[in-house]
Amino acid sequence: MKLSHLILLSIASVAIFYIQLWDDRIVTPLHLILLGMCTAYAIYLRNINMAHIAGFILLITGANQIVFELGLINRVTPDDNAILQSLLIYGTNALFSVALTLVLIFRVQLSRMLSNSKSVELTHFDGVFHWIFIYMTVINLLVLLEDMAYIVFAITSWTFIYDNFEGLIYIAWALCCGALLTMIICSSKEHNTDEANAL
Repeated sequence: MKLSHLILLSIASVAIFYIQLWDDRIVTPLHLILLGMCTAYAIYLRNINMAHIAGFILLITGANQIVFELGLINRVTPDDNAILQSLLIYGTNALFSVALTLVLIFRVQLSRMLSNSKSVELTHFDGVFHWIFIYMTVINLLVLLEDMAYIVFAITSWTFIYDNFEGLIYIAWALCCGALLTMIICSSKEHNTDEANAL
């Protein structure tokens, strides 16, 4: 099977699976577990580049989820101020997406700061991940604008992003997990080839 077919199959499989569930109480833990498994497998393979990419995504996505699960946003958000409420909820998501985008853009430099390994390098996949989170940032900003237009100007026709927010985020998560799974498969093939050559 060609690598391009494998990538498309991985992404399509994860996207269909996430979208079929369509419940963030199920999809979010599954997504975090998959990110954790990718990180653990990368550590097992001693692939520092893959471990850092998966680890950064897991860490920041997990932190975002913890902020909302612990109700930190709800505690500081006044119930009577819908504008501030919308700004805090969608703005926080956008900030986490921007932070992860920047981390992934400067991943090699951050990895070199965290590790003195000589195998830290730019991979073929580094160019993919930051675009996924740029997309997520745009989605979060668009849903914020739509919600503001609804609250401030009572524009009820601009709700496409708001109505499909979960699905649009699930697509980004599927792209992310599909790319990580492909990275694991490619790394496993290289690892098995290296072991075979060593024998």
